[in-house]
Amino acid sequence: MTEPLTPSSASPVLTHPASGSPASTASTPSRSEWIDVAKGLGILLVVYGHVARGLVNGGVPMDRDWFTRLDTVIYSFHMPLFFLLSGWFFLGSMSRRGPKDYLVGRIATVLYPYVVWSLLQGGIELLLSRWTSKPVTLGEVLALGWAPRAQFWFLYALFLMSVLALLVCFKHPRRGVVALILIGAVAFACQQRDWVMPLALVASHLMYFAAGAWLGSRPWRTVSLSRLLVAGALAGGVAVWLLAPMVAEWPKVFRVAAATLGSCLVMLLAIALDVSRRGQWLALFGRSSMAIFLLHILVASGVRIVLVKVLGVRDPGLHLLAGVTAGMVLPWWIWRSAQGTRAMAWFEMPRSWRQRLLGSRDIRPVAA
Repeated sequence: MTEPLTPSSASPVLTHPASGSPASTASTPSRSEWIDVAKGLGILLVVYGHVARGLVNGGVPMDRDWFTRLDTVIYSFHMPLFFLLSGWFFLGSMSRRGPKDYLVGRIATVLYPYVVWSLLQGGIELLLSRWTSKPVTLGEVLALGWAPRAQFWFLYALFLMSVLALLVCFKHPRRGVVALILIGAVAFACQQRDWVMPLALVASHLMYFAAGAWLGSRPWRTVSLSRLLVAGALAGGVAVWLLAPMVAEWPKVFRVAAATLGSCLVMLLAIALDVSRRGQWLALFGRSSMAIFLLHILVASGVRIVLVKVLGVRDPGLHLLAGVTAGMVLPWWIWRSAQGTRAMAWFEMPRSWRQRLLGSRDIRPVAA
């Protein structure tokens, strides 16, 4: 997941094509609304997926057929969706802040929490290895520079592709984004299983980040964006249906089709919920998605250990309900309580450190 966003971090102003004036909230899906709803939906799927896999690995009895089907669907698109949303404001943020400021922002809100929480969660898992479903070693915890583990691979890959995108786009942003899409597509097509992890992670997801950057650089009205997403969902759905019998022959094409279908459907649902004013609670989670992403594994693992080891509960439905609820709500509450306090240093680099990196006292809001 990406760092929490602020209204001031928006990309270019969304406008009516005819007048060029700022569009009204009723006709335009604004940055602080539907994208936060989409991120809320995405982080909910992430938490569910990790809780469900933790139950299976921990020996809690579940319907394996139901679990496998739902797990396959969720994991076909939820991370491509997050990379796409992470790229949505890339051009606007880089153009407004400048290359150095943008890079410092990524260090502060992506690389910094990656290092802090990789060591923190890894250390806790190391201490609790005898009670967890997947014991870890000290070597695995300390290999964060070249072998990210657990959910933190997303932050690792996001930082690397942010740096690459900056190098490609800072002189000619719009042409650079097109080049970035081509680089991502070629890297995805050429990727092999034996590639080193950093290169493999970027190659697998760069084109989604680049596609998000291209989409986010354009002014969209609700209707036009929705039509594009409907077209994407239909194309992805038809491709999935046609390629299903040939997955072994065309695995990468099938992956792109499934990611396109799922991502477009989630974004359509987010826009619909935003327009109907029914997605506010998801937007709250979307704005705190970084904190939820960082904390939910520890929270959900703790809930599972208490239910199984202390209370003797093995009902999978109760485990899912408790694990997902705690994994969403508790990190949100911690993040909200930390706002404006020194505790925010758990989630992003302290202001004084950023000032030293920038060589300036002016720290602008960080965009995704």
